[in-house]
Amino acid sequence: MDSIFFTLSKFGTVLLYPLPVFFLLSFLLILKTKSGHGKFRLFQIILFLYLASNAYIANFLLQSLEKDYPPIAISNIPKSDVAIVLGGMIQTISFHPGRPELTDSADRLTDAIRLYKAGKVKKILFTGGSGLLFANTYKEADLAKELFLGLGVPEKDLIWENKSRNTYENAVETKKLMAENKLESAVLITSAFHFKRAAGCFEKQNIRFVSFPTDYRATNLQSGAFELYIPSAGFLDQTTLAIKEWVGYFVYRAKSYL
Repeated sequence: MDSIFFTLSKFGTVLLYPLPVFFLLSFLLILKTKSGHGKFRLFQIILFLYLASNAYIANFLLQSLEKDYPPIAISNIPKSDVAIVLGGMIQTISFHPGRPELTDSADRLTDAIRLYKAGKVKKILFTGGSGLLFANTYKEADLAKELFLGLGVPEKDLIWENKSRNTYENAVETKKLMAENKLESAVLITSAFHFKRAAGCFEKQNIRFVSFPTDYRATNLQSGAFELYIPSAGFLDQTTLAIKEWVGYFVYRAKSYL
């Protein structure tokens, strides 16, 4: 009986999600629309949103970014002077301002600590101010410092940079801090989907680093999970993320940032 309840609950909750409800209502609207041209226009709009919120489209776009940066075991990382952690994992406009709240990219921070605890890096350099327009009261690096200290990293081994607003500025400001602190070798840590653009920026600044991609977003489509066949806000978010990253990459190339 519990198995039947579990199955029915999975099917039933789909009707509570905004996107499936939207598609159901849109289908009913198409049936009620008398104009053939109107039906076709509605179908085009609905199809666009369906594809954008589809697991297979989202996965294809994410894998196009992540495929060149497979996971690397910590044991295979050579010892370096510093771990460079790119911001993007702390909410700076939380409802409770000033409290460090981690986002989906928290692996960037936790993996930096794992490398530090494993003795692979002597210091951690966190780079990231506020990438938000008109909302820059709280700097991500300042909030990150509190987390690193709370998780056992001594302040003497922390370097933080809170001026940069994007990946290009992360690289520029990091270059300055590495020179000031006489740091030569580094491990670059950021999300796998972001690594292509980040690596290009840091290479442009002639920073010598070992790559440590993390925070993989691509989905195992072979799992057969029921949820893979239902359009969702999660897959729409992944599609948006991948499109944003590809646009950013080509804009950076045009600006000669990488």
